[in-house]
Amino acid sequence: MNKITPPNTNQDLINVSTSALPHGGLKPRSDAIHDLLAVPTLWRASHHRSTLGHQTVLPSGYRQLDKALPNNGWPTEGITELLIRQSGIGELQILLPALANLSQRRPHWIVWISPPHLPYAPALYAAGVQLDRILIIRPKTAKEALWAAEQCLKSQACSAVLMWPEKNIRPQAIRRLQVASKTNQTWQVLFRDLNAQQMPSPAPLRISLTPSELTHSEQSHQHQIRVEVVKRAGSWASPAFDLALPLASNSTASKPAIAVIAAHSTAPTASSPALKSVIAPHIDKPLAAFPNSSIPQSLVHTHNPRA
Repeated sequence: MNKITPPNTNQDLINVSTSALPHGGLKPRSDAIHDLLAVPTLWRASHHRSTLGHQTVLPSGYRQLDKALPNNGWPTEGITELLIRQSGIGELQILLPALANLSQRRPHWIVWISPPHLPYAPALYAAGVQLDRILIIRPKTAKEALWAAEQCLKSQACSAVLMWPEKNIRPQAIRRLQVASKTNQTWQVLFRDLNAQQMPSPAPLRISLTPSELTHSEQSHQHQIRVEVVKRAGSWASPAFDLALPLASNSTASKPAIAVIAAHSTAPTASSPALKSVIAPHIDKPLAAFPNSSIPQSLVHTHNPRA
């Protein structure tokens, strides 16, 4: 039987140190450092983009935000945590371009689990989100919410799972969701309280969002939020910056509740085997049809603010 011996990182460093001490005396310091940096097991923060290059990302729709995200976009797998003090400050707006992209190119569900407000259909429609891709799940308990999120991630019938968990969600529960999200290549977004920033989390990407000191930008059709990437894979946290958001879809989560599904849906149905066991216990009634004619055409625009 062949025996495979794992690489010994310590031995690699010892070999480098030994090679830096030839019989004739010490190597120049620059040569010793060069030899050390050549060790393949040495991780370098400056190379984080190349090490994550195989991951697929979604453009955020905001150039300034893309620069702060790993690989210049939202990851399409793994957990993204958005840390907010209160809902309605723009946490959904920064996701809308990516969600619209997913809904238009993939016939999969975009799941909302335990949202504080039901999505406002005209705002989603105006942002380019396909309404027949939206699936809302309102579990009765925190345990059911975690179970529903994990099953959605494993079903391979969802392109994104947005979840508002309880405040005291345990790191072990987040780790389970991270594994399911990564394994099945499905984007998981957790909306958590800003105080959770001081707590450990297995999520590879954590972003805090707070109201900007300049509530409204110089342009009357925009407002600003303060964005700080407090954790990202393979790199240091980024400095905080103000991000301008359009006011046109500012009311995504604060308007009256309207559940929507298009008349001719191409998304997976509630009876599909992959989702039947997930949504059956959690949906109180079918989503009602929402006629397109009742959506003001003045709200329809291409949401791509390269701010």
